[in-house]
Amino acid sequence: MPELQHNAAAEKGRSLVISSVLVYTLANILTKVIGVFFKIPMLSLLGDTGMGYFNAAYQVYVWFYMISTAGLPVAVSTLVAESRAKGRFRQVHKVYRIALRLFFVIGLTGALLMFALSRPLASLVDPAARFCIIALAPTLFFVCLSSAFRGYFQGFRYMVPTGISEVIEALGKLLVGILFARLAIAAGKPIEVVAACAVLGVTVGVIVGFFYLWLTKLSFSPARYDVEYRSIYGKGVPDCAGTKPILSRLLKVAIPITLSSSAMSLAGMIDTMVLTSGLTRAGFEKEAAVSMYGTYSTQITSLFNLPPVLIYPVAYVIVPLVAECVARRDRNRMRGILSSAFKMTAIIALPCALGMAAIPRYILNTVYNHGDADVLAPLLSIIAVAVFFVGILATTNSALQGARKERYPIISMLAGAAVKLISSWILVGIPAVNIYGAPISTLLCYITAASFNLYFVFKKIGYLPSVTRVFLRPFIAAAAAGGSAYAVSRLAEKALFPLQAAGRGQNALITLLSVFIAVPVYVIILFKAKGVTEEDLALLPKSKKIVAVLKKVRLL
Repeated sequence: MPELQHNAAAEKGRSLVISSVLVYTLANILTKVIGVFFKIPMLSLLGDTGMGYFNAAYQVYVWFYMISTAGLPVAVSTLVAESRAKGRFRQVHKVYRIALRLFFVIGLTGALLMFALSRPLASLVDPAARFCIIALAPTLFFVCLSSAFRGYFQGFRYMVPTGISEVIEALGKLLVGILFARLAIAAGKPIEVVAACAVLGVTVGVIVGFFYLWLTKLSFSPARYDVEYRSIYGKGVPDCAGTKPILSRLLKVAIPITLSSSAMSLAGMIDTMVLTSGLTRAGFEKEAAVSMYGTYSTQITSLFNLPPVLIYPVAYVIVPLVAECVARRDRNRMRGILSSAFKMTAIIALPCALGMAAIPRYILNTVYNHGDADVLAPLLSIIAVAVFFVGILATTNSALQGARKERYPIISMLAGAAVKLISSWILVGIPAVNIYGAPISTLLCYITAASFNLYFVFKKIGYLPSVTRVFLRPFIAAAAAGGSAYAVSRLAEKALFPLQAAGRGQNALITLLSVFIAVPVYVIILFKAKGVTEEDLALLPKSKKIVAVLKKVRLL
């Protein structure tokens, strides 16, 4: 009877994990879609120069954000997962309380520093970006507090509140940001002030998201995830470490992750300066350089950041799962988890990368319709390939963090950042290359960092994904899908609009037709090449029904 109860609880826990991943994935997709819809009207309201101010300030904010929050949520989730695996439920709550206090101090300090240093930070890019940096400063305090809640929920593998809060933040940025920007334009404010008003939407969204997470924590029941929690917690069981050991462990995990994450963010911030100065060296005027950076960061970078939202939920869930395996010394289960994670990463990332590289002009015209898609399309094709390596980097980072090897990604990130900065400085300054050096340097950066991380996963964890089973089969299917998307797009353009330039609606139709053909091509070849097996589908909800349907249509 106890064994049946345990199996039922395990099945329920597995179902909750899968549901959380699915909800979080959908929330990530929605967040990125909202982000794209935010930048479309913003591009028309602010122009390329205004978006340059906006994005430059945002890069500064992201660096402060990474320093303040990159490592601690992962550390909180790791300690919560380890405590749960050992049945130390009183310690779970203590980890949360200590983390919340620590985040309060860090967030307040970071917000004050960002405000105080707004002038020198803005002068590194453009002094007019100072107003945007000031508008973003309060965001850091609230996002730090939100990260404490997110790390706690992640330790329970419960990603729903994180996903919903991120959607709330994105909606605030969209609705409030556009409203404030329009009001500033109506009042006749200069473009740098209009950009700062648009940034306030981010701040308002983060504050509302924080209050949602706080209310969710008040109603959260740990007993839903641990059937033993209610019977053990509160009965005086001496299962809780002291404050100093918990704080020491939090910092020991958090600091290496923070250093590795902030290295990449710092590289991104410096890359902003490298791009503008490099374009100036290549012969462009300063205002033209800022405008080109604004176009690149608004259109190319935004689209590049869309596919990883499908991968990050997988990476986030790996951390507590691997941490539990380490706590229980279950290496076989850990290898199984990593194998599934790498395969899922490849299955998602490869078609996104090759599909985006195949039809960049039509995607750009569909989303932005800014009139310069022919010039920007090669940039998107180059950077799209990096999507696969971003996925590998995220998965390997999570594997190393969960296995208590947090310091090794620092080496990978520093190597990638160094490659990015050096290659960007050299390539962008060459007149014949100019802005095309930006996506090339990004691709080289992620190839370097992912390669280092794969080596560390092999040497320090003892796992290396099978090239044939995990990567080659999805690659073949993705290449076929990308080729079919390219062929369909060119044929559709010639057949449907032979005598006129395709507008936004026509480009959207071509994009939809290409995707409509490419998706079934990918799925059929992936299954026929045994890129997905019946065992891989076992963890999905209603897996038996899914397998039965796939067998009926002869895909399995």
